[in-house]
Amino acid sequence: MRLLLPLCAFALSLSGYDFALTPKRVTPEVTCFFGEPEVMNTINNGNMVNTCYLDTSKGYVVIDSGSSYAYAQSAYNEMKKIKPLPIALVINTHVHDDHWLGNGFFTQMGVKVLGSDDFAHNARIDSPTRIQTHISPEAYAQTVPMLPSEMIASDTNLTIGDQEIEFHIMKQRAHSDKDMVVYVPKLKALFAGDLVFNDRVPSLRDGDINGWISALDELKSYGATTIVGGHGYRTDEKAMELTYNYLTQMRSEIRSAMDEGLSIDETINKVTMPSFKSLRMMESLHRGNVEAAYRTLEWEQK
Repeated sequence: MRLLLPLCAFALSLSGYDFALTPKRVTPEVTCFFGEPEVMNTINNGNMVNTCYLDTSKGYVVIDSGSSYAYAQSAYNEMKKIKPLPIALVINTHVHDDHWLGNGFFTQMGVKVLGSDDFAHNARIDSPTRIQTHISPEAYAQTVPMLPSEMIASDTNLTIGDQEIEFHIMKQRAHSDKDMVVYVPKLKALFAGDLVFNDRVPSLRDGDINGWISALDELKSYGATTIVGGHGYRTDEKAMELTYNYLTQMRSEIRSAMDEGLSIDETINKVTMPSFKSLRMMESLHRGNVEAAYRTLEWEQK
């Protein structure tokens, strides 16, 4: 027994940190890993983001590689238990690091990673990442920030196996400077990245409230019946509603406050939106969202 315990520990260190992820079948062709609706920390270790695998019969297409090398490795290990397909393509929906720091696991296998050209301008790889400073060293081990190997500037279609895949880049800054969504027409499945949040408050820290609402209006026109966002568990045709209702109500209330002549501080104190109070991260994010939206909307007054 004394010898067995050190050997087990040694084997675990060789295999890397295991997130013990649980796959959830969303459709017969789509399996996702749903992270906790909370900020990254040393308890979830970055398991707070959604990653999906699309079975194209030729291989898996991965939508958002996740928050670290170990996360990506853990997810793929689980997928191989379901069906041992190779990875045909990895897609990064936007530049926030919790969605693409798993790229290195796939690029070492020679897999192409596709993202928008926003990565060339706004992805930081020359300093400690946000994820790195918030999760444990064990969970971040082996993670090397790797940008997409191919970057696109406009909408593109690809056929992989038995699935046609559409890549749509939003026309305005929304959640980030250049959000990209993935739509699979045969399945009516939309992978919306962080344009869609559920079970927690969206974050406007890098966004534009007007562009975000316009992007959601565009996504509604696709007629998707399966919608997977970047955070949260809901995946039906109404999965956009929480984000849309939150943003449109906030914009309306801020505009009303501006019409009353309220300052930014007065507006932040007034626009509390109690109907959303039960959402996770409301206390930590909402006031900052109101401030960011106010600074965007005040230009309408000039």
